[in-house]
Amino acid sequence: MVNLLACSWVIQYNGRMKRILFCLMAVVLTLVQPCVSAVTLWSDGVNEQGGWYDFNKSRDGSDSELCWALTASNLIAWWQDRRKEQVPQGVPTGAAVWNTFREAFNNDGSDPDEAVSWWFTGKYAPHQSPTGETNARILRPDAGAYYERDFSAELMYRNRAPRVTAADIARAFAEGFSRGDAFWIGVSFLKPNGQRYTHALTVWGVDCSQSATGEIRLEALYMADSDDRMHMLHRIPLRVVDGLLLFDCGKHPIYGRIGDITVNNYTGFRVHP
Repeated sequence: MVNLLACSWVIQYNGRMKRILFCLMAVVLTLVQPCVSAVTLWSDGVNEQGGWYDFNKSRDGSDSELCWALTASNLIAWWQDRRKEQVPQGVPTGAAVWNTFREAFNNDGSDPDEAVSWWFTGKYAPHQSPTGETNARILRPDAGAYYERDFSAELMYRNRAPRVTAADIARAFAEGFSRGDAFWIGVSFLKPNGQRYTHALTVWGVDCSQSATGEIRLEALYMADSDDRMHMLHRIPLRVVDGLLLFDCGKHPIYGRIGDITVNNYTGFRVHP
């Protein structure tokens, strides 16, 4: 299929030879670079300037293992902003969401999905991490279970398979962000001592493209990181290696020093029923 944008440019030129030349160029460009559309998609109410949450760890080490709770807090606070008519009176909102998690759990690892379940229903049963981390314990039994109705199944759709491919993630993100949803991702990378480290990040937007054959490709993520101690979005370019999605950020001041960062799983946070 010839790139239609290129052809519309060609017909503006006079002269038969120029028309032939530029049509040939259009065909070549299409074969070399088959992407025919590219777009940036955002969660509902979000753009690069605002609408998103980015709660961060403190500098005293008291919440050093709570990336899972911070990520869940970002998503819950955003969702409650979007669905204010369904938030019961007295439920913590905004920054109070993260403050509640910080008070309700000890400083240990867990899972953002379990955090969301606890917030809505009070149920909390995290599975043991494959990397051996222990799970956080509830310190405040009076917190959580803020909704009479269980929204967790409606809110979350996930892929936690052993090998989540770049194609799986691309399709889910393109579909989800087109609806205005938000996501969290689980990533892993190796520390210098060879130990595998896992981390949870909140994704608020994506640059994606679609080839002439309909294949969707993620070009970059717009994400918040609780470890950076800054209120900001990071635009992270992506690459595909052996079918898996990796960060492509060798020049990034934070992630460029880490090495290969692989996206292992994702959960979509649906804003509209």
